[in-house]
Amino acid sequence: MTPELEQKVLSALPPGERLLAGFAVSRSLAFSRSQGGSSSAPDSRRPKVLVGQEKDGDGWARFLSRLFRIFTTDVPSQQRGASIEGPSLRGKRQKDKESFFGGWDSLAGQFLVAGQPRSKTGAAAVVAVTDVSLRFVYVQYRRIRGGLGEAVELGVSFPHDVLAWTRRHEPKNEMQFGFSDGSWGTLFVSDEADFIKHFPGTLSHRDPIP
Repeated sequence: MTPELEQKVLSALPPGERLLAGFAVSRSLAFSRSQGGSSSAPDSRRPKVLVGQEKDGDGWARFLSRLFRIFTTDVPSQQRGASIEGPSLRGKRQKDKESFFGGWDSLAGQFLVAGQPRSKTGAAAVVAVTDVSLRFVYVQYRRIRGGLGEAVELGVSFPHDVLAWTRRHEPKNEMQFGFSDGSWGTLFVSDEADFIKHFPGTLSHRDPIP
């Protein structure tokens, strides 16, 4: 996380909450073998953020942003409908090392949804690791000129103890997050090396899914 982005995140945190680490995330492009196994959240689930912060040129910028990988937060998802998966499917998903298991109402599903916001003005989704929780923070990102805008918005938060494990996925910078309810999901992280520094117990992509 850059110093400028860190300052934006710090400005949004509740008083007294201490930032320990942070990393920007976006939609995973990891391949899924199974129907419903994609980590790409359906548009109906993705939160609308930084509403009312649009500037002139944002419409054209949204079109251009479809051509790029990072911060393309308003590109329509190809995923449709609900993903409902019973416990009987978990073993097969583990064996196949799928990118997502648990359905959109699971902890992993909620985490993935928070990491894929919809924004007309452009937004960087950041997971702020604080002394209290894993908290999503959305920071305005200028698509054409580049750089961060002024708007910042707090998203949902997750207690530390619901995150059971982390695991590298392929390709590089794709990271899996496993939760206490047995679900897991994958997001693209901005800096894999920095992420692993803060989560030293992260499993290799060669390790089985717990």
